[in-house]
Amino acid sequence: LLTISFLTSCGKTHKLSEKDYKWMPYSGTETLVFSSNTGDTDTIFFLKKDTLLAYPEAQSLNGVQYEVVSIFCKHSDTWPPDGNHRYLENYFIELQKSKDGKARLDIGLAAKDAHFYRLHGPKVDSLDKEKTTTLQTKQKLYTDIYIINSVDWLNFKQRGDFVKKVYWSKSEGIIRYDKQDSVYWELTKKYSP
Repeated sequence: LLTISFLTSCGKTHKLSEKDYKWMPYSGTETLVFSSNTGDTDTIFFLKKDTLLAYPEAQSLNGVQYEVVSIFCKHSDTWPPDGNHRYLENYFIELQKSKDGKARLDIGLAAKDAHFYRLHGPKVDSLDKEKTTTLQTKQKLYTDIYIINSVDWLNFKQRGDFVKKVYWSKSEGIIRYDKQDSVYWELTKKYSP
């Protein structure tokens, strides 16, 4: 039975649906400028958008692939070793099918003195069931906002860079993020070549 199960599952691919793709509002070429309520600014430069098929559990024998769409960026180092500003490269957002066949939105937000900690992103079908809220920023009124809370999975809440919530617009992406120290950052400019 194990051999039959293995052979019938080989080559399966769980792809993102059209409905799933609606949760990825970025093309991968944008530049995002955020401003804080304390007067600071920070810029995140998108490097590329990449779609791939991956084996999330390499040690398993099931051979099932899962589609992943990633936005990679250049962002400010949250904790530069010498205190001088520098940029690092990392993923910003990943939309992926998980092994349960559901799509997840993983947020890898890292910025100047800010980091969003969450082991697993929320399932988009769960977000879709939530009621949206409105958010008025200095730039615009957003009516499609979902609030995504961080998860203190390794006691990172004690860190000064801890982002407690992200305001996600299904049409625009990250609009605002709040730190636990009452500092918040809002999207003030978005450049797309």
